[in-house]
Amino acid sequence: MCGRYTLTYEKVTELEEFLHSAEADDLLKHISGTSFANYNAAPTHNLPAAYENQDGDRILTSMHWGFMGWKPKPGTKPFLPINTRDDSVTEKPMWKKAFTANRCIIPASGFYEWSGKKGSKTPHYIYPTRDKFLGFAGIYSDMAPDDSEAQLSFSIITTSPNSVMKNIHDRMPVILHPSEFDDWLNPNNRDPDFLTDFLHPCPDDFISEHIVSKQVGNVRNNHEGLIQKAGLF
Repeated sequence: MCGRYTLTYEKVTELEEFLHSAEADDLLKHISGTSFANYNAAPTHNLPAAYENQDGDRILTSMHWGFMGWKPKPGTKPFLPINTRDDSVTEKPMWKKAFTANRCIIPASGFYEWSGKKGSKTPHYIYPTRDKFLGFAGIYSDMAPDDSEAQLSFSIITTSPNSVMKNIHDRMPVILHPSEFDDWLNPNNRDPDFLTDFLHPCPDDFISEHIVSKQVGNVRNNHEGLIQKAGLF
């Protein structure tokens, strides 16, 4: 799974270039600003994500992390899953329509995952070795909770682990290669067989990892020290 990640940039143009000329909209600039640093991005946060509309415009906007598949009944809390398994995204009704029509890319500087048994888990920071950012494959909904500034919501698609991740967790985010961005975001690509070919572990040399402080387990902690090797801060 993927329940925490990081994203930092000095200028929003860094994300626009990484996502192949996606254009940041006013909502993202209002919520995130032209520079951004979140070392403990968590579910319910509003975070940058890119999608492409039917006119071919690639838009970088702020989305609510937690996919809202339907409006909840009055007085009930919405069901907002943060991850979607690759082996259910084409099967379950909640995901099928979004997978064929509403795909997005979530940029990240790295992500956290925990290994070990419950009660004594060890946090790891996983980060890119080839680029400044990783691009998570995601799906989005045109709905978001009423108390969110964002108008869209997303879920990160997960797959089986590569060799870097297999001793940490049995799932990992689908991390797209930049050469796959255009086909993944193209809303005219609706063939499930074509799209599921993107859902695989990234190459082992695409990422690296190290153990970090257990401070990251508390979402109120949000500083650069969280991504440093444990014992170095």
